[in-house]
Amino acid sequence: MKEITSVNNELIKDTAKLKEKKYRNQTGLFLVEGYHLIEMAKDYLQTVFVSKKNDYGIIKGVDYILVNEDIINKLAQTINPQGIIGICKQKEDMNISSNTVIMFDNIQDPGNAGTLIRSALAFGYKDIILSEDSVDIYNDKVIRSSQGGIFKVNLIYRSLESEIKNLRNMGYHIYGTALNNATPMRKITFNKKNVIILGNEGNGIRDNILKLTDENIFLEMNKDIDSLNVGVAGSIIMYELAKNN
Repeated sequence: MKEITSVNNELIKDTAKLKEKKYRNQTGLFLVEGYHLIEMAKDYLQTVFVSKKNDYGIIKGVDYILVNEDIINKLAQTINPQGIIGICKQKEDMNISSNTVIMFDNIQDPGNAGTLIRSALAFGYKDIILSEDSVDIYNDKVIRSSQGGIFKVNLIYRSLESEIKNLRNMGYHIYGTALNNATPMRKITFNKKNVIILGNEGNGIRDNILKLTDENIFLEMNKDIDSLNVGVAGSIIMYELAKNN
């Protein structure tokens, strides 16, 4: 049984650096914690740190290391960690394989991104393209708010302008989400192949992206409120589209 007892161990210090985006990018690795996320991440796990002997080796083919609570607390990003933390390799990009693609234009909030990824998985969407300035999907808050959905959905960082042009050439109809110059979603007859673009929390979809859409849609709401959080609005749009297609 492998065991580490010092928080100053080099592996522990290097692992703790993975809390920072620049080290995740440099190494191609990231952290997950908690039993549920460890199970969801099993295809990407390399090393698992556990504080309980009973948890040692629960997933086959993974390097396990027994550690103490001080080390768990050094590596954890939650207030009350469950005593199990894994190092995962980052996912490889895959080709678009579905008839509906979701796009994130500069979505910054980890909670919103995670919620949208979780909703995409729940409603059967397989492909999400993120603008290169969107939030890091390996941010701990994204992983936790997605409930591990990042491991089950194809997530690709790309130039949206280029991808919109490529997808249009492949027969996709491009829908933006906007409050102006837009049609209520309930009045839309969607095509067989669709792209849904969701915009930044404060500014919506950028003008240069909106110029590339075929049509823009919005959700009708009570007059006492003018907008919804993008995590909520995007989830409703995904549900309604899945229900009607």
